[in-house]
Amino acid sequence: MKILPDELFDIAVSICVASVGGAVKYLRQIQQDIRKFSLIQMLITVFIGGFLGMITYFLGISLGLDGGAVGFMSGVAGLMGDEAIKQYEQRFKRGGL
Repeated sequence: MKILPDELFDIAVSICVASVGGAVKYLRQIQQDIRKFSLIQMLITVFIGGFLGMITYFLGISLGLDGGAVGFMSGVAGLMGDEAIKQYEQRFKRGGL
């Protein structure tokens, strides 16, 4: 798989959208008094969101989805955070897509 410059831009956008989703998740937890603010924890949540955005981008492209759908899925995956990782694991343990 050769990645073209246009695809790099799409990947970067998916990562950014998912990172914002991760930040929103963390800030909502702060607002709801689920946890206290920690810059390190927020950065970890944002990093996890970005990673999930990248994974979701590749998954969406392999399924043949268009850019808008992949961007939406990346944002939702970032917002879900570690819950998305658990669902991906369960899905692939059952035998793939």
